[in-house]
Amino acid sequence: MNLLLVAHRVPYPADKGEKIRTFNHLSFLVDQGHNVTVFTPLENNDDLKFATQLSAKLNIRVEHSSLGSRHFRILRGLATNQALSATNFHSQKLQRKLKALIKADKPDAVMCTSSAMAKYVFHSPTAALIKEQNIRLVMDFMDLDSLKWKQYAARKPWPLSLIYKREAQLLSSLESKVLNTFHASLFVSKEEKEMLHDIPELSAKVHVVSNGVDRSAYYPSDQNTPDDDLFGGASPVVLFTGVMDYFPNEDAVIWFADTVWPSVIQKYPQAKFVIAGMRPSRKVSELENRNGIEVTGYLDEILPYYQQADFLVAPFRVARGIQNKVLQAMACALPVLASPEGATGINCVHNEQLVFVNTPEDYIDAIETLTEDQASYQRISQGGLQLVTTQYTWDSENARLEHILEGKLDNHLATSTSSVETLPQT
Repeated sequence: MNLLLVAHRVPYPADKGEKIRTFNHLSFLVDQGHNVTVFTPLENNDDLKFATQLSAKLNIRVEHSSLGSRHFRILRGLATNQALSATNFHSQKLQRKLKALIKADKPDAVMCTSSAMAKYVFHSPTAALIKEQNIRLVMDFMDLDSLKWKQYAARKPWPLSLIYKREAQLLSSLESKVLNTFHASLFVSKEEKEMLHDIPELSAKVHVVSNGVDRSAYYPSDQNTPDDDLFGGASPVVLFTGVMDYFPNEDAVIWFADTVWPSVIQKYPQAKFVIAGMRPSRKVSELENRNGIEVTGYLDEILPYYQQADFLVAPFRVARGIQNKVLQAMACALPVLASPEGATGINCVHNEQLVFVNTPEDYIDAIETLTEDQASYQRISQGGLQLVTTQYTWDSENARLEHILEGKLDNHLATSTSSVETLPQT
């Protein structure tokens, strides 16, 4: 299969959610012998380096172009009444490169990552070529970005709330157009898919391709039980990982530091809350001034932090899709305490593979229980490990993706050209 992948960010290094997913998809497809060309915009000089590294690592062609001024892209979106997400990632030069390669190579399929990249496919001359050559179109939504912006609008003050509401509405329209136009659309979990109305014409071509865990990169330490200090009640180490200027991550750790951590540190004076991840915002960096909190900034390797922690917390109030950090922690046999938002999309049972928590009191109770009951700690740590080992592997999910790209999971309902509004109102 000759595939063009239009990615909103360079999928390398695999150090954050969407990059992890797309890089693992790419690696699999290349290993299976498919000819893949990546098209991706560049936001900065690091992206140019990463694009070069990706090309060398997978021995693939990576076409790229600089995005230029971000202010201009935002103004263009406002002036043309387009979703800012779409104009933010759009490069006219990259658009021309994509059109030229489609015309010359006649690919079998074009796959986009995120609804924002649909603009490249819907561009009039490119769209005409795609239709003329009967090229298969696949969208990896991962999750519904319009609902994410709706969540942001509910938590941000004016005028940001107004801007985010506008983005949610425009992205909802774009997502509907994609769902009706593309041959197949992918979501990371059945919960995301279920956000759509139950319309046969769409359900036939909407698929769930979940995330997996690279077990060669995430695994338990040689010592599968935590230090005796934990069960002695002395010094639990609580971990959160992620890109720390990303609003959902920032919001989660600030809420935890404000509402939960004071009670933890009061009961366990030597406890540590480690916030491990690149680009901490000013608000996150300031948390390090509080007793027991450590903010690491960028890390060359995250595995030791998983292996040395006693718990991972996922106290999300705003979240979409599957949290890779939760799967990674489970792969390291690290018990996870997660809010409903933090555990969305993961097929787990409370107090078996993960502990569901919501209120500050829930977190305190869970930490107390697991530090006092070694059998419960071991049950959850081993249950989470077993879950990712059996249900969240890249091999099975990538094989499903390959079948979708090749049209092997299509049925007659997917050929409908019915145009319907399919998304929840935003």
